[in-house]
Amino acid sequence: MTIRVESCFVYPLKAAAALPVEQLELTPLGPLHDRRWLLVNDQHKRRGLFLSQREPGCERLALVGALPGQYGSMTFSAPAMQPLSVEPNHLSERESAVDVWGEACRALDAGDEAAAWFSDYLNLPCRLVKMDERTARPTDPEYSQPGDRVSFADSMPLLVTNRASLEVLNAHMQDEAVGMERFRPNLVFTGAAAFEEDVMHTLRIGDSVIEFALPCARCKVPTIDQRTGKTLSKEPVATLIATRRGASATLKGIFFGQNALPRTLGTIRCGDTVEVLSRRPVHAALEHVSLKYGDITVA
Repeated sequence: MTIRVESCFVYPLKAAAALPVEQLELTPLGPLHDRRWLLVNDQHKRRGLFLSQREPGCERLALVGALPGQYGSMTFSAPAMQPLSVEPNHLSERESAVDVWGEACRALDAGDEAAAWFSDYLNLPCRLVKMDERTARPTDPEYSQPGDRVSFADSMPLLVTNRASLEVLNAHMQDEAVGMERFRPNLVFTGAAAFEEDVMHTLRIGDSVIEFALPCARCKVPTIDQRTGKTLSKEPVATLIATRRGASATLKGIFFGQNALPRTLGTIRCGDTVEVLSRRPVHAALEHVSLKYGDITVA
């Protein structure tokens, strides 16, 4: 069966709502507009630390929309809030770097109006920043090459998921099935076998080539309903713990999807054919999980 790109998403503000797009324009940091904006804590002891849906009270970031405009502007929206427009001339250099997973990153501050808007919405003192174009945030050297970089994304420039894998995962869940939006991918494939992404390595899509670097270890965010910003059950994390939990010398966790790197820059469009250029053995962290490619048993 032909593998195709089912859908494409960017997340202009890290931890905020997905923006469905018809195509992804790849840059060295990942898709254009993806996770270039960030919220950071503005409380004394935690000042500069990045905020995400993992933080108590920040689950409502799922309801914040971010829409890129012309000439570098961005418009933010949220329930019961007036839209906020941030223009490039609102940005200024911060006195100190921001902290993303222990890495100090240069960023531009979006000003007091934006800080007040987000602080009011989250009921938490915070500031909005944008990645400084001079920032070179390196990817994990264990799974990438020298010079590979990433935006404010957690680990790698791209996250890819597979529709068939979600269908199998949902078949194992006791509660109501979840949608793919829970996993916050950039690309969703259709036509691949369940968990076939576990053994894919390099792929050509349109005029682009991407490389799968490592399985994506999941946190609690998939338990948050991205349509409401609320957690109503422990799924799908509970089922991932039972079926996709593993460990190796360099990686451990519960896994769904693959982190990827752009190797040939270009444009990936919805409907594009995915050509698998090379495959590799399943990662050691996935060797003994019960749901994996070629070893699927649906309860």
